[in-house]
Amino acid sequence: MFITDTLKSYNSKAIKKILNLPDASRRFLQTYTSRIYPNPIIILGHAKSGTTAIAKLLGEVSGKSVTIDPIFRIDPEGVLNHQLFNRELALSTLVQSYKFYFSTPLWKDPKLTFFYDELRQFFPSATYIFVIRDPRDTIRSFLNRRGIPGDLDNLPSPLEEKAGGIARLPIVAGNNYIERLANRWNCATDVYLNHPDDFCLVRYEDFCLDKPGTIASLAKKVGLHPTNDLAGHLNKQYQPKGNHAVSWSKFYKSSHLHSIETICKERMDHFNYQVSK
Repeated sequence: MFITDTLKSYNSKAIKKILNLPDASRRFLQTYTSRIYPNPIIILGHAKSGTTAIAKLLGEVSGKSVTIDPIFRIDPEGVLNHQLFNRELALSTLVQSYKFYFSTPLWKDPKLTFFYDELRQFFPSATYIFVIRDPRDTIRSFLNRRGIPGDLDNLPSPLEEKAGGIARLPIVAGNNYIERLANRWNCATDVYLNHPDDFCLVRYEDFCLDKPGTIASLAKKVGLHPTNDLAGHLNKQYQPKGNHAVSWSKFYKSSHLHSIETICKERMDHFNYQVSK
């Protein structure tokens, strides 16, 4: 879909030939025919906070193309990801080198939440959305996605690898993986709290209570026209679902739940997330 959008000036026969090209040739063509969308709508927030669902539904309701997680699409192995976080690769260089992945009017990538200053500098005309979700649900879903329990004292090496470098991306404090994830949630949340006027805020819990109303309202706020019916899309599972049936008290050991609520309390209060009784 992205190729045909980008190359819409070509006739259908030409497009079919392009789609059948070998991977290397297609990537070459993408690089040299794509243009970076100058004023995109960019959706940020911590991973597993609902950014994918909101991005997809905004695309559906407005008929606009959406790119999901461009960094992962560019490099599933994570080499560029580490270079970004180690400050060995400038965000501007990455975007210029992979224009195709930044050529749609909407895109979302939670990793780039931690590069907001660079994003804002490169995309000064962009519209930014920030999705916030209760840290206890966010962290549980993050761990569910990787098959990691929430009641271990420390992660064995195989699980540390599956966790995707919790301690490194970005570097955060913590005596164990839960404390590091809690501090990581704080780091992401601070991007919004430090720049509240730059973002349209979406509270994930409010979105779940009224998906069509939230998406219609958000679309209008960011300059989209909500012309398409979302029936059939509202309950689609855009990402592997976490196990919501397991309560916080059962998923986390009590000390871990206490750590999340202690580390995140100040920011939780700001968004009306109540600590456990």
